[in-house]
Amino acid sequence: MSKFQGKYALVQYCPVPERLEFVNIGLLLVVPDQPYLDIRFAKGQTRIERLFGKQSKAHLDFVKASFRSRLLDQFKVDPHGKHFDEFAARRANEIRLSPLQPILVSNASADFDELFASLVGDQDPIRREPQIRRKLREAFIKHGVESLLDKPGEIDLPEYELSLSVPFGYQNGCYNLIDGMRLPPQPAEGLKEAGKRAIEGNLIWKHFEQGPRKKLVVVGDFSRQSNGFYNAVRDQFAQAHVGLYRLDDMKPLYEDIQLQAKAHGRHALS
Repeated sequence: MSKFQGKYALVQYCPVPERLEFVNIGLLLVVPDQPYLDIRFAKGQTRIERLFGKQSKAHLDFVKASFRSRLLDQFKVDPHGKHFDEFAARRANEIRLSPLQPILVSNASADFDELFASLVGDQDPIRREPQIRRKLREAFIKHGVESLLDKPGEIDLPEYELSLSVPFGYQNGCYNLIDGMRLPPQPAEGLKEAGKRAIEGNLIWKHFEQGPRKKLVVVGDFSRQSNGFYNAVRDQFAQAHVGLYRLDDMKPLYEDIQLQAKAHGRHALS
């Protein structure tokens, strides 16, 4: 396979340049004989914040986009990078460029991916949707009620220094905040998870006691638990003003969502 002479440089970031500490946030690769030019920036900022503390994502996104545009303009007039060092020397603020380094490439795109992963590679870990929430969403879609639900997102409880994420909501006298709960098979661990949800629900109930009233409603996976365990959790939740449904018996919840949607003039999307 033919080899081509390329050049690469790292894009580095430091909000306080006098500290002389920089984090690799991007990579460019130019292969003039193909021709090939790619510039990529890391989407995540975990490594940056580990070194420099919390950073504005909006500002970082602006800095990356602006710098990418300048790099593209530079290589339009200087495709072989002959004046790259002069261009790099003028970048003396929070963004800087490493010197161009030679590299032999055979498949520019694949080689760029490998180089980016090894030299930058600070993408934030993918935050996968919890399995119980995925099951809950799939159940709502299957029974045609998912479009009748809101997506309330974060619920802030500043007096407790808490922010809770809730995936679904609907109006039913008070506003019901629906979330899933997966219980470990070990009773002791299951009680811990149930207790945590009861506390969260009770805090939500107290926070919104002056209105508009909001209530946590939990759909629990009790497939590995006894009926006695379920009844104990149900009693605990009732005392904490938390609604409870079983994942394997959600018909009452579907019916209530449909009834309340009809009462509020809301219709399912076909």
